[in-house]
Amino acid sequence: MTSTLETPTNPLPPGPIDPGPVTRRLGLAELFSKIRVGASDRDRDHDIPYGLVDELKQAGIGALRLPVEAGGHGISLVELFDVVADLASADPSIAHALRNHFGFVENALSLSVVGIRGRLLEETARGKLVFGSYGERTTPTSGDAQADFTTTVRKRDGQLLLRGEKFYSTGNLYADYLVVKGNWETGKPVTVAIPATRVGIDRTDDWDGIGQRLTGSGSTRYVDVIVRDDEVLPEDGPSVDKYEASFAQLYLTTVIAGIVRNIVADSVEAVNARSRNYFHGQADHPSGEAVVHHTIGQISAYSFAVTSAVRAAAQVLDAAVRATDPDERAELRLAAALDVSKAKVIADELAGKAGWLLFETGGASTTSQSKNLDRHWRNARTLSSHNPGSYKLRYLGAYEVNGELPPPISYF
Repeated sequence: MTSTLETPTNPLPPGPIDPGPVTRRLGLAELFSKIRVGASDRDRDHDIPYGLVDELKQAGIGALRLPVEAGGHGISLVELFDVVADLASADPSIAHALRNHFGFVENALSLSVVGIRGRLLEETARGKLVFGSYGERTTPTSGDAQADFTTTVRKRDGQLLLRGEKFYSTGNLYADYLVVKGNWETGKPVTVAIPATRVGIDRTDDWDGIGQRLTGSGSTRYVDVIVRDDEVLPEDGPSVDKYEASFAQLYLTTVIAGIVRNIVADSVEAVNARSRNYFHGQADHPSGEAVVHHTIGQISAYSFAVTSAVRAAAQVLDAAVRATDPDERAELRLAAALDVSKAKVIADELAGKAGWLLFETGGASTTSQSKNLDRHWRNARTLSSHNPGSYKLRYLGAYEVNGELPPPISYF
C-alpha cells in the first residue's frame, strides 16, 4: 500500500497586512487595500490624499463609534483600534490624520450631545469629519488643557470673532468642521466649533517633520472668523473621569502597530525581490537563507508583541468606558492609563528595532530612495516623539515603587 501526502485543508493565516475581521465586516477591506497602493509614493512625493480621505468619509469611517440608532456602526473601542491598525498598515498618515476626529466623537459621546455637539454628531453620521485646533507654540508648557492660549474670541459690534494661530493641527487639511480652543477676552476658556471653509480660516500644509508627512499637522490660522452664538460649546465643568487622554495616546501607539505590520510585509517582499545571494551565503537564493529567516522571524515577533500590547490596553480602556459604577470606572481608568503607557514604551522600542532590521533582509538595494523603506522608521519615530517614552517610564516606575499616580493630563 502506498500513501500520499494530502494537501492541508486549513487555509494559511492572514498575512501581516491583510485586513482583519472587523474591517472586513464593515466593508472597508477593499478601500484599505486601495489606500495601500501608492502609499509609499505619496509619502515620498508629498502627494496629499484628499481623494482617498473623501472615499473614507463616504464609506462612513467617521461614524464607526456612533450608536447604530444615531446612524453609526456602534463598534467597541477594541474593534475601533483593530480598524485603525489595519488602516495604519495601509497608510499611517491617513490613519493618524483621523485621530482628532475619533477623539472628538469619543469625548462627545461621554458628555451631553444636545446643541452644537449633537449637531456635529449628526454631521458625523452623514460622513463629515470634525477635527481640532488646540496646540500653540507659544504656551508655557505642552499638554496643558487650561493653557494660556493666545487664540481669542472677542465680541465686536454684536458679533463674535475668532482670532489666533494653532500648530500641530493634525488632520485639519481634511476637516469639514474645526473645534477650536481659546480664551474669551476676560481670559476665561472657550471652545467653538465652526465649518472648516468659513471665511478667515487658513489651513497651511507647513508640517516639516521627518515622518507622518501627510497628516496635515501644520498651521491653522483664524483671522476675525465669525462665530455664531450657537457654535460655542457649553461649559461642562471638570470631568469626573481622570486619564481621558488614554484614548488619544493609545491611538498613536495603534498607528505604530500598523507600521510594524507593514515592516513585516516589506521585509518579506524585499527578500523575494532579490535576484542573487551573497557569495558567502548558504543558499542559492536569500529566501532559503537561515539568517534571513531569523531576521524576519524577529521582526514578526516584534509585530506580534506590539499588536498584543495594543489590544491588551484597548480591552482595559474599553472596560473603563463601559463601566457604570464610579469606583470601578476610576480604577479601570487608572489601569488603562498605566497599560497604555506600557504599550507605548513597548511599541516605540520594537518599532525602531524592526525598522532597522528591515534593511538586514535586502542588502544595499533596500536603501534605494525609490523604495522609500526608511519611511517606516521615520513615521514610527515621529509618532513616538509626541510623548517621549522616558517621561512615561519615570511615572511607571514611580507607581510600581511608591504608588505615585501619573498626572491626569493630556499625556495620560
